[in-house]
Amino acid sequence: MTKEPIYSPRMLHRDPDSPRPVLPTQLTSSTLRCSQFQTNVFCLRERDLLERFTSEVAQLQGRGESREFSFLLSHQLAEDLGKAFTEKAMLQTILDAEAKLPTGSVKDVLGLVRSMYALISLEEDPSLLRYGYLSQDNVGDVRREVSKLCGELRPHALALVTSFGIPDSFLSPIAFNWVEANTWSSV
Repeated sequence: MTKEPIYSPRMLHRDPDSPRPVLPTQLTSSTLRCSQFQTNVFCLRERDLLERFTSEVAQLQGRGESREFSFLLSHQLAEDLGKAFTEKAMLQTILDAEAKLPTGSVKDVLGLVRSMYALISLEEDPSLLRYGYLSQDNVGDVRREVSKLCGELRPHALALVTSFGIPDSFLSPIAFNWVEANTWSSV
């Protein structure tokens, strides 16, 4: 009996035969904020993890392990792949929303939010170092850019939070007056 693969690259990628994106070795601020770079790194990570996962499961099954046990033994890759797929889908959703906006301040702020999302996702994902997508120097570049983005988003923070429509009753006192909420008299 021939074992059919449960997953294949064709299931998750529109064009699995497209060339694998190549990431630059030097990451500048403009590169890190570029939507094409962000898309490339998310797609590369997802594609590579899928290939690693299917290969590992196939090897385990080739050694006689059941499909279920092979999946269990490959849990770290499966977890990394699930996260990569989800983060890529979220990035694409943000890019689609950004593309629909006319040029202006809202589009600019959404671009900052997109870059913040993408870079924090990269910064917090150990698989990027584990599998060699980014070097330690690149991860340092990402961290520095996240700090810059925090500074650039700071003036828009209140408007961004307000845009979520969270009622004031759901927010703690610190959201309204940080100084007062942290004085000894209020403790």
